[in-house]
Amino acid sequence: MKISRILFVEPPRNYWFVMGEYCPPPTTLLILAAFIEKELPEIEIEVLDCQAEQISWGGVEKRIESYDPSMVLTSGFTCNAYTCAKTVEIAKKVDPDIVTVVGGIHFTSVPDESLKDFPEIDFIVRGEGEYTIVELIKSLNNGKRVENIKGLSFKNNGNIIHTPSRPLIKNLDTLPFPAYHLIEDYLKHYHFSMMA
Repeated sequence: MKISRILFVEPPRNYWFVMGEYCPPPTTLLILAAFIEKELPEIEIEVLDCQAEQISWGGVEKRIESYDPSMVLTSGFTCNAYTCAKTVEIAKKVDPDIVTVVGGIHFTSVPDESLKDFPEIDFIVRGEGEYTIVELIKSLNNGKRVENIKGLSFKNNGNIIHTPSRPLIKNLDTLPFPAYHLIEDYLKHYHFSMMA
């Protein structure tokens, strides 16, 4: 499947209840979205923040059905790894041809276990994902092998493949500002206190 439309998903979550009404913007997803917009402007992008929109799992399924993405991407810590896995599970339920991608600290740390435990994951982007995700999209759209992309984990004929790690980005100032315009409709829903 060629990648023409990407849905970034910040999954529903309830583990922040100990901090009350805590709702930060999904900055990681917005940085990735901004980088894709910069490098691949022909790709359509939408961000679904279930926390800000107060959308349940049923709402996630409906949004995936209506937006009809060719790729669903989510990212998370260990505390929400299962919600990320459920997100890609729903995506595959809606359309098995959707390319599912996860990233973040948890999946970077345990890619083997993640690919074994969550078969709906097509690709894990390990470490800083900006260049990796762009190269993945280009390779999929041009029919090239993904084995040459650094920072990627995936299954091939049942075998788990880990490509070499990608070096850290030396100058973070080269990255674009997070794509806040993609969440403009619900910016007012974000609120959080300083945590230390």
